[in-house]
Amino acid sequence: MKTKITKLSAALTMLSVAQFSPASETPAASPDALLLTQVQIVDVDQQTIRRGAVLVKEGKIAAEYSAPPANFKGQTLDLNNRWLIPGLIDMHVHAFGNRAPHAKSDFAGTEKIAQRVLYAGVTGFVDLFGHEQGLINARQQQRAGAFLGADIYSSLSCLTAPKGHCTEYGLKTRTMSTPEEAITQVQSLAKAKPDVIKVVYQPSDDQPSIDKATFAAIVQQSKQLGIKTIVHLKTWQEVRDALEVGATAFTHIPGTPIPTGLADKIANAKMVVIPTMTVHTDLTDFLFDKTVIAPELLQAMTTPAIIAGYQSEETMKKWGDREAKWRKQDAQRTANLAALVKAGVTVLVGTDAGNYGTIQGYSVHREILKFTQAGMTNWQALAAATTRSGSFLGIDNTLQTGAQAAL
Repeated sequence: MKTKITKLSAALTMLSVAQFSPASETPAASPDALLLTQVQIVDVDQQTIRRGAVLVKEGKIAAEYSAPPANFKGQTLDLNNRWLIPGLIDMHVHAFGNRAPHAKSDFAGTEKIAQRVLYAGVTGFVDLFGHEQGLINARQQQRAGAFLGADIYSSLSCLTAPKGHCTEYGLKTRTMSTPEEAITQVQSLAKAKPDVIKVVYQPSDDQPSIDKATFAAIVQQSKQLGIKTIVHLKTWQEVRDALEVGATAFTHIPGTPIPTGLADKIANAKMVVIPTMTVHTDLTDFLFDKTVIAPELLQAMTTPAIIAGYQSEETMKKWGDREAKWRKQDAQRTANLAALVKAGVTVLVGTDAGNYGTIQGYSVHREILKFTQAGMTNWQALAAATTRSGSFLGIDNTLQTGAQAAL
């Protein structure tokens, strides 16, 4: 697929490439070579910013120069001292569109969402459950070059108990009640090449849940097949169980105080956390802080009806008296995240976009902000949204030579 430049905003120009192939040893000879000049290169891992030029060829970073080479014959784009960062990756979305209380839903669909979020600098996302065949088709079409958009990664399905969480949406969901059934389902799903396996494990919930033995069977079978597991859970006890069975990551952050010593255990086990702070806490801000729903970036990410839904008379009648209660709950989740950050846990940006209190693309920026509010440095928060998420997915989205050119 040819390189394409997408104009974002006054502050950012992003190069987004949906399909990657090895760079040639003679990049200047190709008509697809693109030289980005006058750019401030933000090296997230080295925590430095340097001025220079970046050569992109066939979807990869082919070289970096302190000054543009005099003999370059391809296309040149002067970025006028804009900052260049790795593309943002949202590690937890449901890319069907956006929803809001008392509003007509913005069901844009996976392909259009993948295209739309480029405007927010999001060049990749992990869809953790939707229409299984639809996700397979969208991912396949994109990788075949049928459309340009943020790179689609997906669990494709959701592994859960009969009538457990995920089944309520009326979509095909992979259910199981025993370890044997779990192994069969993982093996079957693996044939469709999911990028990760999503597991729902929440015995504390009102909905049915798989038991710990079935949970363990899913994790172990996934490991044998070389697929990472991301576990949807609700309580710290469920986090302990996820540690014991060896899950790769868990998503969502419990709302009760984190038990003493648990953050260190998570860090020592190298378990990854995708806390989805936005889905837990941004509904409060969408309702009670008008500055949060005013930015031009948010306006570009969804429909006016979705935005209006958060300020409607019906919404405020239902939730208008809950600000103090919700702010207290949100503060506890921020404190929990702060404990994980202090312990050195690997925390990645994920929004659970598709739910109330989230907007595809925009909420990635909100999640990064919330990470800094929980004690991350700006560099750490940026890494959580870029290079660390890329590493989890097995892709190089640094700005080093040979990395993918999703910028």
